[in-house]
Amino acid sequence: MKKGVRIVVILVVVLVVLAVGGYFGYTRLSGQEGEKPALSFLSFGSRAGGSPSGGKPGNPEEKFSVPVAVAAAKRESVRETLNLYGSVFAEAEVSILTTVNGKISEIKVEEGDFVRKDQVLAVIDRDQAGLKFAPAEVKSTIAGVVKSVLIQKGATANPGVPLFQIVDMDVVEVVIDVPEKRIGQVRVGQAVEISVVSYPDRLFYGTIDRLSPVLDPVSRSLETRVRVVNRGYQLKPGMFAEASIILRRRDDAITVPLAALVDKEGRQVVYVIQQEVAREVKPEIAFVQGESAVVDSGIAEGDLVVVIGQQSLSGGDAVTVAEVKE
Repeated sequence: MKKGVRIVVILVVVLVVLAVGGYFGYTRLSGQEGEKPALSFLSFGSRAGGSPSGGKPGNPEEKFSVPVAVAAAKRESVRETLNLYGSVFAEAEVSILTTVNGKISEIKVEEGDFVRKDQVLAVIDRDQAGLKFAPAEVKSTIAGVVKSVLIQKGATANPGVPLFQIVDMDVVEVVIDVPEKRIGQVRVGQAVEISVVSYPDRLFYGTIDRLSPVLDPVSRSLETRVRVVNRGYQLKPGMFAEASIILRRRDDAITVPLAALVDKEGRQVVYVIQQEVAREVKPEIAFVQGESAVVDSGIAEGDLVVVIGQQSLSGGDAVTVAEVKE
């Protein structure tokens, strides 16, 4: 081996020995209690117990804030209604008969005509072979509208066979069936609002006129008749109608959106926001109408109640109001 090569090999061996000795010395020093290495490439860019970016460690006791949408409790006029469906009937409808035999010699009215009581509707010729009789007049027994003409001129009229049908359209009845569990809430004289598909933008007003004394044994419902003054004869017998019975009114009631109510342990609760904290309230609900609940106690006008996010809340939770709904 040449002299120069030998010197290089010796230097490499020496450097390796020094490096190994330094490594073991470093690890021994770093393992001594109470001492830490001055510098380590393993810990470069971070602090013990800190984040890799050198930031402050997270606070494990920091509370999570739940984002919610709220609405304010309102003071307004409200009413409770019972909505049912029924049909329109004429208050009075009669069949006009004759007591004599003969041929119809004249018909004086058509379907749809308005007639007075005792107005002549038709004339019957009672003449027989070899005999002459005075003509017999067929008169209406009520004032109303001719619903049907059941005869033709020249036809034979016989006693007991209907010739005309007359309906009184000045007043109509809307007949509805009240479920057994609700009959304690209805009574004669209660106001009722009537709507029909023929006039979607109009309401007709009536009152409960009669209640059946017995329940229908099949449907377990009570037949109820609502009397409606029929100006202009716009309500016609046979129409399908919706009746809203006004059960009670309140002119100064506190209401909250129905969405604010949460079922919890057999009761309905509402979460009211106070200083960014949800407070659980168990209000007394008087009744529900449409999309609002009428509150007797527990909530005041202007209270912010949670309407979105309430299902995940508990009393005392921190919240962030993300939206205030009208």
